[in-house]
Order: sequence, then C-alpha cells, then structure tokens
Amino acid sequence: MDTPPPHADVDHLAAVLERRRAELAGANAVISGGRVVHAVTEQTWVGVRVPAVECHATADPLRLHPTTAPVTCRRCRRRLTGSAGDVPDGQLTLG
Repeated sequence: MDTPPPHADVDHLAAVLERRRAELAGANAVISGGRVVHAVTEQTWVGVRVPAVECHATADPLRLHPTTAPVTCRRCRRRLTGSAGDVPDGQLTLG
C-alpha cells in the first residue's frame, strides 16, 4: 500500500477548513446541536483562514453550522454592538 506524502493530511485539513469557511460566509452559526445563534468571524490557524464565532464559545470550526437566523448569543451581540439587547431566556446576564 502506498503511503501518502507527509503533507497530504495537512492539505486535506486545509481544504476541509476552506470549504467550511465558504459555507459560513455571510451567515451566522449554531454550534453542533445548539440553539444559540452566534456571529461568525474569521481567525487564522497556521496560515489558514478559518471560521470562528465572535464570542469564542468554540475553537473548532467543524462544529459550526450555518444559519440565516439572527444572532442571539449575548457575548456575540455585545462584541458586535456594545449591547446584549433582547436575548431569549436561558442565557446569563453579562456584567
């Protein structure tokens, strides 16, 4: 069996992350099966731009799923606007 070149895994991961970034472009995101909607931004991992949530609730871009629903995360809203605004019950008040 042929062994893939050492950089093949890195190239594959970079391609997966680029696809996820494209999927989330212009969208908001939920984390895995969550109901809280987060604002999406980008960060750089080892020279690769990856999607991230504004509040840093997860560092794993593969857990993010696009949505067109408005942002309900208090931390994301605070970072974007300076105000948490009206947010559904169940999220703690930020001090």
